[in-house]
Amino acid sequence: MSRFLQLPLVFDITQLNRDLATLTDKLWHSHINQQAHDGGWSALPLRSVGGSIEQIAVKETDQSLYQDTEYLTHTPYFQQILSQFSCPLVSVRLMKLKAGEEIREHTDLDLGYESGAVRLHIPITTHPDILFHIDQQPIHFGSGECWYMNADLPHRVINPTDTDRVHLVIDCLVNDWIEALFSRAGYQSIKVQHKYGDPTINDDNVLQVIAELERMDTDAGRKIAAKLKSIHQSNAQAV
Repeated sequence: MSRFLQLPLVFDITQLNRDLATLTDKLWHSHINQQAHDGGWSALPLRSVGGSIEQIAVKETDQSLYQDTEYLTHTPYFQQILSQFSCPLVSVRLMKLKAGEEIREHTDLDLGYESGAVRLHIPITTHPDILFHIDQQPIHFGSGECWYMNADLPHRVINPTDTDRVHLVIDCLVNDWIEALFSRAGYQSIKVQHKYGDPTINDDNVLQVIAELERMDTDAGRKIAAKLKSIHQSNAQAV
């Protein structure tokens, strides 16, 4: 199981920035995980549930529920990029971390290759000093590159620069095309089973995690809390 993997795809930085420039004045929504940031992390939806420009949460993995938003129609190069991905696409967003801000450590449930869904990052604006820390290992994703990050693992980002960091973030489901792409990059899948689907959650802290998710009072948080509660209750009944 890899923390991250650079995929054999490279995109044109000039065209990426041209499309980004058409959307910079749109309404970017503060990321719903308020515990992970202080207002410097935001997103703009290019594909969302129902095609809503108000919806940035990844609430479902049913591809049929996702539609392109009106923002995507203004970005021909982003459309060209997505057309190259011969796999089921769910959420597609532009994700921004403002200069001088950070994303505190957190995990995203069921967003690793072994879980059947992958999160891919294509950096548009970045800086060599902006680092992802994935399972405590630092890595820089360069502009125009394409990276897989295992979001099931604890991860955080620090932006100590005066440059806003913007990534095109694509969530998709694993199929034969994804498997072949990862294989070309040298990925070797190892099936790892975690009781709660997240290596950082265990019997000792699951109730605390559930309480924190419920306090977030979001659809995504309630859904994850309900799933964790169901697993915890099933385990208790089996004992």
